[in-house]
Amino acid sequence: MGRIYKWNKNPFQDFLIMGMWYGNNIADKEFEADIYVGFSTILEYLIPEKDSQYLDFEIKKNNNYFKVVGKNIITALWLSGIFPKNPKTVLNANEFIVKNIKYKFDSKTNRLTHQFIKK
Repeated sequence: MGRIYKWNKNPFQDFLIMGMWYGNNIADKEFEADIYVGFSTILEYLIPEKDSQYLDFEIKKNNNYFKVVGKNIITALWLSGIFPKNPKTVLNANEFIVKNIKYKFDSKTNRLTHQFIKK
């Protein structure tokens, strides 16, 4: 059985899926530019303008797939659909706790990891 996709949970995933449904070609350089513009536009409506300075990501792709990789903890959280209220504090701590999940960012590998913590 396939997975059920839930819309409106993560605007970045929604944007990428809609783009593919409308026939965007991931091998096309213009699609890469569209992703940057689209993500920046999404963030304009979700975060205060002063926080957009933390948006830093790259698009890694080949002919079969692409992935959008956050280059800091804030961007990685945003791309995951998590929007901290104070990005500067999270960036300085390089970790973020929400409910019982602790997120950490490894700047060498550009990977966001999470760990369940007991309350």
